[in-house]
Amino acid sequence: MPDQLRSRRASARFLCALAVSQVAATIVFVASAPAAAQEAASLTLQDAIARAIGADAGLRAANAGVDAALGGARQARARPNPTLDAEVENFNGRGDLRGFQGAERTFSLSQEIELGGQRRARMRLADRELHGAELDRLVRGLDLARDVQLAYSEALAADEIVAIARERLTTATALNASVARRVAAARDPLMAGARAEAGVAEARIALTRAEAEAATARARLTSLMGGDVGITLVSADFALPQAGGHDHVTPSDENPDIARLITARERAGESTRVERSLAWTNPTLSLGYRRFEELDGDSAMVAGVSIPIGVFDRNQGSVARARAEQRRAEHELEAGRRALEREFAALQRAMDADAMAVRATEDSVIPQAERALELAQDGYNRGAFSYLDVLDAQRALTDTRERRVEALTSFHTNEAALDRLTARFAELVPGEEAHR
Repeated sequence: MPDQLRSRRASARFLCALAVSQVAATIVFVASAPAAAQEAASLTLQDAIARAIGADAGLRAANAGVDAALGGARQARARPNPTLDAEVENFNGRGDLRGFQGAERTFSLSQEIELGGQRRARMRLADRELHGAELDRLVRGLDLARDVQLAYSEALAADEIVAIARERLTTATALNASVARRVAAARDPLMAGARAEAGVAEARIALTRAEAEAATARARLTSLMGGDVGITLVSADFALPQAGGHDHVTPSDENPDIARLITARERAGESTRVERSLAWTNPTLSLGYRRFEELDGDSAMVAGVSIPIGVFDRNQGSVARARAEQRRAEHELEAGRRALEREFAALQRAMDADAMAVRATEDSVIPQAERALELAQDGYNRGAFSYLDVLDAQRALTDTRERRVEALTSFHTNEAALDRLTARFAELVPGEEAHR
């Protein structure tokens, strides 16, 4: 009876110490965010994306590409320049043509006339190129938002792993203390005490490694935002959404990737029109004034027209090439739509599977693993189980919690890819008015 009483008291002391230590670890982990917030502002996912967009050199390069396309659009609207000609004839000859006595001076202005809708076709092509440059800028911003989203979720996952490792160390320390008491009372062999101390050392090493990986993940996130800044992440952004924000999402022509393919097709069509218009030969009209020194300075008007004869070159090769490029753009658009539909479906299925795994782990697996650890420790204190049974239960709980973090990380990775396809953060990418 005294042995049973002592066993119950030891079990109660251990469970109490374990509960207190777990609560303390949880309090420290949860309270660390407000404490850190006093030194660093809280950073939501959207704040992180906005900072990264403001600091990204690639996006500034895309803005320069838009400026270049704007210049091209302005240039496409320009008409051919007129030509001023000046001619002097019949001078420095012999007899009556000596010097400038019989010279004829002609001053004329000529203008090329564009036919076949060349200017209009050129303008439409330049507008399509401008739209393509704007879409390139949007895609660059969405790619950056996806990268930040991934880095943000990885940093939060690393923080979760640190919390798990810290709790594992707390549990191992409490278990080591219980084993040490049993070894001192000659109720367990010395080997059990050595194993318990080794478990504490392993847990401490795991915590150190988790903290290093968390620091690396945090550095990766801050580097995307343009430098090392003090930040506090919002852990709620790592939880599963209450309702599926991507349910029944299907790709549309407003998807930026599909829009780029559509613009490429339209640009190819406009390029074909430009090449067709260049098959027309443009006449040049001229009007001038001629002065005759030989006739006492009399003068007269002169007019002319110059028309190239399209015998050898009617731009047939360029038209054929443009038509082939247009057909290729059509096929690439069709292939792009099909590939996007497959990717949408695959991402949604993966997210559903990840969400199911997370909820099942949180609702049943983790509580069962926690109960198994409690029963193993109680049985160990009563002498029904060995130290290895407790150790296996503790490792099973740690592994279960880490699998939950892995499933959450996979969910947010797929969510970032789907958000990129649906242009969820398009409003954060600056438009034409913002960068000029």
